[in-house]
Amino acid sequence: MSLSQANMSIDFKDISVVIQGPVQAYQGRSQEPGITHKCIASIRTHLPGATIILSTWEGQDCHGLNPDILLLNKDPGATIVSYNAKGEPGKLNFNRQIVSSAEGLKQVTTPYAVKIRSDNFLTSNDFVAAQQAFPARNDASKLFTQKVVTNTSYFRRYADGQKIVMLPSDFFHFGLTEDLLKIWDIPLFPDREFDPTKAGSPQYRGAPKVGPHAEQIYCNAWLRKLDSTVPYLQHRHQNSPELLAYWERFIASNLVVLEPEQIGLGLIQRFIPKSKRPNEICHQDWLLLYKQYCDPSIAISKFDIFKTIGWKRMCKLPFSYIKHQLTQIKK
Repeated sequence: MSLSQANMSIDFKDISVVIQGPVQAYQGRSQEPGITHKCIASIRTHLPGATIILSTWEGQDCHGLNPDILLLNKDPGATIVSYNAKGEPGKLNFNRQIVSSAEGLKQVTTPYAVKIRSDNFLTSNDFVAAQQAFPARNDASKLFTQKVVTNTSYFRRYADGQKIVMLPSDFFHFGLTEDLLKIWDIPLFPDREFDPTKAGSPQYRGAPKVGPHAEQIYCNAWLRKLDSTVPYLQHRHQNSPELLAYWERFIASNLVVLEPEQIGLGLIQRFIPKSKRPNEICHQDWLLLYKQYCDPSIAISKFDIFKTIGWKRMCKLPFSYIKHQLTQIKK
């Protein structure tokens, strides 16, 4: 079924939109002026009747934003995830994203919810119809009650020229509220403790191999909560034919992966590439997996992918792999 053929049967009043994150520049993170105003206005335009929940931080100036529900969360602070060879800590906003997303979703009383960043916005409501446009499931792989729509931007299939697992985009989610809570209602990450026996060497998850991306760490946490057979992801490139097949069945059966323009998702300029990144999944990649694992009747082929992004991957991924290997040898 094409997106244009899908029957949009979800009423907008049954949807709540959780806007999460800062609304101004915040402790090292820049913010486009007025972007959250633009986000809220776009929701009022494209989802009239939906409930808008802004989940941000104490101390943020929310004057003039006027969401239906405003949450001013206590800042959990940045999370220490690593130490360099000098013993200096490296920090990421793991817990900030979890708190602002989960606390917002806990306020939702509608059956469906959107999770969107405070620096993104809507350009249409096409994602509503898309959520139910691909109903086939692989029964053995169902972990969500319904499909969750997500974005291709920063949803990586490759890193350093190698296929990887568990690196979905965390920009945008739309689905049943209960399913979005499965993703975001997870325990906060503790600060990594410094190990004096490893002083002088970098300390991080997976050392001395390349550490997982932040999105992999998030995904591994909620996926292991849903399925105890999922292994703890030690490093970025951890993989096997069995694990790759598991991940591909999961995304075919539980997600609908769309380009931003298919969703109706507006991105700020720094998130828009000049051309499609070869290391990211594309909608056609997902459609081929959906055909393989869920619905053989879908009209898509490997050649369709080759004509768009596949030829770029053939040219660029081998060089990325060689560059990575040379970097590792130098270490």
